[in-house]
Amino acid sequence: MVIRDQLGMERTTVAGPYSEGDNIKLRCDVYGGRPTPTVTWYRDGVAMVADTKYMPLGKHLRSEIALGPLTRQDLHTKLVCRASNHARANPVEQSVQIDMNFAPLNIRLIGAHQPLSAGRRYDLLCQSAGSRPAASITWFLDGVRLDKSKETTSADGNQTTSTLSIVLNRTDAGKYLSCKAYNTYVQSDALEDGWQLDIQYVPDASVRLGSSLDPDAIREGTDVYFDCIVKAHPAVYKVEWKHNNKTLTRNISQGVIVSKHSLVLQGVSRTTAGNYTCVGFNAEGEGSSPTFELNVMYAPTCAPNQPRVYGVAKQENAEIRCVVDANPPDVEFKWTFNNSAESIDVQASHISRLGTSSIVSYTPMTELDYGTLLCSATNKIGKQRQPCVFHIIAAGRPDQVHNCTVANVSMTSLAVRCYEGFNGGLAQSFFLELRDSHSQEMRFNNTSPVPRFTVPNLHPSAVYQLAVYAFNSKGRSEPYVMSAATQRLPEKQMKDSEKVERPRSPLPLTPTLSIAIGLAAAVLIGSCAIVLALKFPCGASGRRNKETAQGTTVRTSSPGPSDKSVASKEYDGNESDEKNPDVIPDTIDSDDQMEYIKRRQHISTIDTNSPSRLLLTTTAPNQTFIGSSMAAALHANHSSTLGYCTLRNGTPQASNSITNVSMCHMPSTFTTASHTTCTLPRHPVTAGTGPVVPGTLTPNAHHWPSYGGTIAGVRNITAISVTSNQGSPAPPPPSAIAMQHLGPTARTRVCIGLPEDEVSADTPLMMKRESTV
Repeated sequence: MVIRDQLGMERTTVAGPYSEGDNIKLRCDVYGGRPTPTVTWYRDGVAMVADTKYMPLGKHLRSEIALGPLTRQDLHTKLVCRASNHARANPVEQSVQIDMNFAPLNIRLIGAHQPLSAGRRYDLLCQSAGSRPAASITWFLDGVRLDKSKETTSADGNQTTSTLSIVLNRTDAGKYLSCKAYNTYVQSDALEDGWQLDIQYVPDASVRLGSSLDPDAIREGTDVYFDCIVKAHPAVYKVEWKHNNKTLTRNISQGVIVSKHSLVLQGVSRTTAGNYTCVGFNAEGEGSSPTFELNVMYAPTCAPNQPRVYGVAKQENAEIRCVVDANPPDVEFKWTFNNSAESIDVQASHISRLGTSSIVSYTPMTELDYGTLLCSATNKIGKQRQPCVFHIIAAGRPDQVHNCTVANVSMTSLAVRCYEGFNGGLAQSFFLELRDSHSQEMRFNNTSPVPRFTVPNLHPSAVYQLAVYAFNSKGRSEPYVMSAATQRLPEKQMKDSEKVERPRSPLPLTPTLSIAIGLAAAVLIGSCAIVLALKFPCGASGRRNKETAQGTTVRTSSPGPSDKSVASKEYDGNESDEKNPDVIPDTIDSDDQMEYIKRRQHISTIDTNSPSRLLLTTTAPNQTFIGSSMAAALHANHSSTLGYCTLRNGTPQASNSITNVSMCHMPSTFTTASHTTCTLPRHPVTAGTGPVVPGTLTPNAHHWPSYGGTIAGVRNITAISVTSNQGSPAPPPPSAIAMQHLGPTARTRVCIGLPEDEVSADTPLMMKRESTV
């Protein structure tokens, strides 16, 4: 039994491969068998209709079947040809399977229809399925096949994936990228998928000068404007301008105006010249334009940082270099010498030029050759406005350094820094000498082009003297001298065996205990202060009040600090009380002694030294006087003369009597013989007539008004009426003091003690004089 295809090719296991839609025929030839066998075809176990006939030439039976058109479901269909001639005999059969080739069913470009960024590498995928065998995938960009793709096939062979690695640029925007899948074993059209590329890229910018401007004819003061031409996808959202890689911002005061894609520079100068760029920003990033060099032409000016003072000795040749800044740099120089006497142009033979610099050879011969050299240059833009000025001075030694400081002091090193002075017209260097302050031995010296030094290898705890000099070829300056000391070595600690532990207090001093002790001490001190304050002021005040209340006797002498019982004597009127052991005399404390000494130097009292004093020692019971009591009959004989007074330095014992004013009336019973011990001139006075003694009050009908208050310690003061024989009222005393009326014919004497506030350095001191009459 043999199965053959329509081409007569024997098929043992597989028939095909066939393509989808093919119509095929298979025949089964059966040889031998008696009786003649029956031939049957089965398709997947189902009998098929076949055309069977006997072939006499071959002496065999042939059974033929027709299939078609084939579909994908016919793949691997099993066809069986079976022959049998007896029911009890085993049938003979032969089988084959249909093999087919399929074209790709689909194709898909993964990630299609999405924007891509220029300059970035992408791995694009194209997948195809349904092809048998696996499909072939190819890539095309605007019809141009792309290589360098890789294909992979799934395990079942049904799906094929192709990967294309590609870098696109902005020129690929709008091109069509596609992939095609096809089966070479199937005569069918290839499947294709693709899309038109959307390429996004960073801005492509360029700077363009204003169309009305000539880039080769821009001078200082010209207004310049630029445009930024930007191509970008997506569109830019910001444009920046940069000058020499520094971002420009809107500054109208400086003439910089930024408006969208434009830049305006008003009144350009040489500092405005340089490289300008514009930068565009979009979602892809920032794109900078190529630089645009703005060339601004200007007249020459002096270049900065060049020597301006030259120190030159007589008959010494000096080369003075003048450097200018000019654009264009093609310049011509002119030199002029100027001193206090004249101005002279330097000859061209002494001038050399190299680019924008010029050198003049100058040799001063006399004092008049020292002065100023002026250098000026000219180019096609104009002449230099301010010439370069160089001062030619007589060379000399440099000035002394100043403001030297010592820093970074350690045990073995220190640093010195100074500020240089004038170099004398020549290049200067600096020299440091360091000596031991005690032995003056040189420890270190060094030379430096700058006044900064570091001194190593010193001894700890040593004092050094430093001198810094500046020197040039003409000599050295005066030294700047200072002292410095290195740090001491760290002190060694005592050994543990040498340490002596202090005995600890049996009662630890805690914060609570400290506060309690402090409070107790404060209470104790406060109590003592209160006791002292209550004791001493009250005692002194009591004594003063007692003397004021009881002191009705005019003191006959000024008590001193050593007088123990003067007040007691005057109060009692006899000496028996002084000798009474039961009476404790008053003592004057230290405060009263000091006050006594102070007042004794400035206050004088008026007291009597006449026999009338005996009468003053007894007090009239019905009379009151100011300052002290008087024991005399005030209304006795009116024809007697006034008593005489003695001036005496001193102060009352009680402070309240300092301001007392005493008016002592002399009785008429005093005779002339009883007035012999008086220092004042004697003026006999009669009732209503006679001269008026200065300082006394004469009878008159005028009355001084009474004063109701207290005056400087005076407690009870009554009005006194005093008349004058001259018919005019006597002026009141400096302070309003109430007086008592004594009668029209009373003879009086007035004893006035100056108040404490009226005593000054101008108050004359009065000495006691005894009467010689």
